[in-house]
Amino acid sequence: MSRSRSFLFAVLALGLGSVGCGAPNHQPVITAGPRPLGSPSTPGGLKFEEGTVIQLQLEVTDADNDEIFFRWTQNPSNAGGVFSNPNIATPTWTAPAPPENPNQPIYLYVEVEDHNGGVLLGQSPPLFIQPKQQ
Repeated sequence: MSRSRSFLFAVLALGLGSVGCGAPNHQPVITAGPRPLGSPSTPGGLKFEEGTVIQLQLEVTDADNDEIFFRWTQNPSNAGGVFSNPNIATPTWTAPAPPENPNQPIYLYVEVEDHNGGVLLGQSPPLFIQPKQQ
């Protein structure tokens, strides 16, 4: 997977609990993202100007066709960026004012859950916020 260097997948639960007739649950799988839509794969992170509204990309499949639930967060949590709706697959995120330390990245995380025992966490590439150009 060529994008594997840009984000991290942490499996939080194996999703092996039984569903319905005793068939094992398959956990959801992230097939693209999470990352800003159209952003290149860059090892050093991505740079955005403060106030930029960024469309996020996330594609998820579930072999059991379970309903998927999403929860987006940012780290550091007090970074000040704003999600249009943190509970949908592809919200927008408005870049906050730059941190005091310009080398401090912000990471966007999405928790993906099927409510049948399948949970995983996706991480964006590092995002660096620059002051708005006058």
